[in-house]
Formats: sequence, C-alpha cells, structure tokens
Amino acid sequence: MSRRHVWELLSALVLTAVVCVGFWTIFSGLNLTRSHEALWRYRESLYKGWIGSLVVSVGGLIGSCLVAAILVAGQRAPLKSIRWFTQGLVEIVRGMPLLSLILIGYYVVLNDPTVTRVLNSVGLGGRLFGGIMLLSVFTGAYLTEILRGGIESIPQAQLDSARAVGFSRWQVLRYVVFPQALRRVLPALAGQFVSLVKDSSLLSVISISEFTYEIRAFYAATYLGVEAFLPLAFGYLVLTLPIAGFSHWLERRFQAATAS
Repeated sequence: MSRRHVWELLSALVLTAVVCVGFWTIFSGLNLTRSHEALWRYRESLYKGWIGSLVVSVGGLIGSCLVAAILVAGQRAPLKSIRWFTQGLVEIVRGMPLLSLILIGYYVVLNDPTVTRVLNSVGLGGRLFGGIMLLSVFTGAYLTEILRGGIESIPQAQLDSARAVGFSRWQVLRYVVFPQALRRVLPALAGQFVSLVKDSSLLSVISISEFTYEIRAFYAATYLGVEAFLPLAFGYLVLTLPIAGFSHWLERRFQAATAS
C-alpha cells in the first residue's frame, strides 16, 4: 500500500470519527425513543405526506421543464413584442417570493370562477394541480434564465459553420446548441431541481397534504420538539440526493464523451 493510500485511509477514519462524535454530541440530548414510538403511530399519515411531496416534486419537475421550454422559445421569437412580454414575465416571477406567488396565484388567480371552470373542464382543477402549476411557473422562470445563458454561451461561429454545411435551424439546435448548452448548465439545473423539491414544502400554506403539512400535524399531535422535524429532513434528503447523484453521473458521462 502506497503512502498516499495510507494517508487517505487515515483521513477517512478521522473524518468518520469526527462526524460520529459530532452526531452523538448533537443528538444525544434528544428524546429519540419517544420520537420513534410517535413515528410508528403516525407512520401512515407521514408516508402519505411523503408520497404527496414526491408527486408534487415530479409534477413540478415536468411542468417547470415545459414552462421553461415555452419561455425560452418566446425569448427567441422573431417578434419583439413576444420577446419583451416573455422577458417581463420571467423577471416578475423571479422577483416575487415563492410564498407570495403561491398565495396570490392560488387564492386570486386560480380561484377565479372563469379560471376554475376552465381548469375543471380539462381535469386540472383542485389544490394539488394548482400547487404543481404554481411551482412549475416559479421554477420554470429560473430554468429559463439558466438555459438562456447556456444557449447564448455557444459561439456564433459554430452556428454559422453548421448553417454553412446545410443544417436546418432545428438541426443546429439539436446537434450543436443543445448538447453543449446542457453540458454547461447541468450543475445549475440540478441545483434548481433540488430547490424545487425543497420549495414544494411551501405548498402546505394552501393545505396541500404533502410531507411538511403532515409533519406539522404530527408535531401538533405529539408535542415533540425538534425530534418531530428530523423525519422531515430525512424525507427530503431521500428526494434530493438522487437528483444530485444523477446530475453527477451525467456530468461524468459528458466528460467521458468529450474526452473520447
């Protein structure tokens, strides 16, 4: 075993010991036994809330990608009025706190009788779909700026060269712009998707039965302290860590493809 491997092993052992001691010091004063008993009694409602957060997060991820695609297309439209309108909408949404957007969007916009009838007619009525749509709009505005920056980072010479060899506009986007732009903005996209999952906790203010909503009910019923919110942290880690891991895997794939 080389000296470097020895030092890596020792550093790993030391860091593991420090983390274990830190966790023991921090959490030894908590009443985890009572917390475990309460968790077991309310396991069904908490599991239901976690599934609700999973549904909202997946719906928000899909919806935000659709919103971002529409807004990016609007920013690159040939008409200035469409570009200005799209950019103004993006800036307004990005300038608002998510909590304000949820409250105004749900109780003012989505609760309008005409809007409600239209949404119900296409099967998109109710709090759940309303929360997913608002979360999609908020995250989609941020994704739009991330994607715009990635697209505009592609040198104009590459676009001109692709057109010179006969590529259509769609082929230029498909084979030249999108692969390079996605590789450059992937870390920012992953961070925004992780933020979306965590931001879904704010949908509890409109009484959507997601994880944070059920944790608050659990806290009120058991009178636990911070112990009641430890499952909340663990539950969101289960949702966010796979996104971060998938992002790192894609980055390695892109690096390998570039190297080859």
